[in-house]
Amino acid sequence: MALIRSSLRNAVMLALLVGLLLPTAAVLLYEQQLSRQTVMDDLSRDLARVSEVLALSLAEPIWQVSPDLAEPMVKAQADDPRFISVVVTETGAQQPFVEFHRGSGDEALTRIATRPVMREGRQIAELTLRMSAEPLLTLKRAELLKMLWRSLLTLTLSLALILIVLQRRVLRPMARLSEAADELAAGRLDKPLALGGEDEIARVGTALERMRLALLKAFDDLRGHASTLEDQVSQRTHELTSTNAELTQALANLKTAQRELVESEKLASLGRLVAGVAHELNTPLGNALTVVSALEDRWGKIDRMLTDNTPMRRSQLEELVKDTRRGQDILHRNVQKAADLVRDFKQVAIDQTSDTRRDFELAQVVEDVLVMVEPSFKHTPWRIETALQPDLRMSSYPGALGQVLTNLVMNTLVHAFDGREQGRVLVRCQRVDEDEVELVVEDDGRGMDASVVRRIFDPFFTTKLGKGGSGLGMHIVHNIVNHVLGGTIEVISHPDAGTRMVVRLPVHAPSRTAGAPGDERIG
Repeated sequence: MALIRSSLRNAVMLALLVGLLLPTAAVLLYEQQLSRQTVMDDLSRDLARVSEVLALSLAEPIWQVSPDLAEPMVKAQADDPRFISVVVTETGAQQPFVEFHRGSGDEALTRIATRPVMREGRQIAELTLRMSAEPLLTLKRAELLKMLWRSLLTLTLSLALILIVLQRRVLRPMARLSEAADELAAGRLDKPLALGGEDEIARVGTALERMRLALLKAFDDLRGHASTLEDQVSQRTHELTSTNAELTQALANLKTAQRELVESEKLASLGRLVAGVAHELNTPLGNALTVVSALEDRWGKIDRMLTDNTPMRRSQLEELVKDTRRGQDILHRNVQKAADLVRDFKQVAIDQTSDTRRDFELAQVVEDVLVMVEPSFKHTPWRIETALQPDLRMSSYPGALGQVLTNLVMNTLVHAFDGREQGRVLVRCQRVDEDEVELVVEDDGRGMDASVVRRIFDPFFTTKLGKGGSGLGMHIVHNIVNHVLGGTIEVISHPDAGTRMVVRLPVHAPSRTAGAPGDERIG
């Protein structure tokens, strides 16, 4: 749970870093390049203008051979820090008539202009000007650095506010929800779950609380019926003169206990799905946490460089941008995977707790259920494959259908591959005609003999008696398929030849009436 909270917190931090720092860094890089180009363009334009004006101004002092008059005009350019040198040389002379020099500057940022000085249509001297854009670029870099510091301050404040809201509205409810799921999976049903609010987390918590109450009621009723049934059986054993009415009542009690046991088995299966999804979320959230930790280290180095006023090379910024983009891609895939798991589980949980009839696509419901089941196969040598025909629209009970598919697939995991080092379960669906579809679950396991196939739908019949099998899974499947979904189920199997379970369902399930056979709630 601490890992989940940390992962969510770090995911938000990374999203904020990516959402603010990457665009800011891109804008700063763009502004730097644009500033450089603008400064160089201004430098070239000003150089041409100044050289033209200075050439006209120096014509008279040169003609009169008066350096004293020319020197103030040249040195006046010293007020502009961009000027590096001004040299005026008379035609045919070896020494400059007048000159001014200041440093050398970066050659890549320097522009040179040479212009003749004319008098009455004749060249009397040559003017050479050198200007550098380095002073203005230094100012621009200082402005960009200030902008970067402002962006970091904004990011820090935003991160603090978002984490406060995240802690109160997401992390704490998720922690309570995870604890409740663990308690439910462990069979500890005495602790109620109370999540306030109307958001998705609160709705999932409400569904878990309904399931907890239903399990408590089912177990209490089951214990009561079991106790009553035991007393009645003991009494009937010693009283051979019991009446037909008493036997009828005992049979009714037995059927009631059977229904309650079936109901508890259905609800327990959803509880196992909760535990499986919680375990499966650890992988993508753990990957996201690793990416965030790596990026935090990189940004820490940049922050220390800024704090210590260490010069920052463009290659370092480019490398940081590349690493951040790669981290964003990895984080996006893992967070999307976690979101898909939660979305699929939410739909399956809603379907199985509400028992509501709705329109749906068969392939999508099958895929959602398999996402919940696949964690049980994850650490086994056996795999699940699918061949699902798209666009099979149905008006039926997706919760009941999900219960059927879950039991069929888990039945193969428990029974089909004993003693096998590898195996495959194929789930496929296809249209039979306009009014009927077919759902098939088949495996290449060890199969069954004819005596087992004949009794596979009997209540409490199992080949794993005393080893975790309740004998109710296939009985539940038979009741749901026949009485709820209005379809048929056929089992085809031979020893060492695998098993194929064929479920045929109407596209439009028959309407259910209260009290009809098989009208149980689908937990």
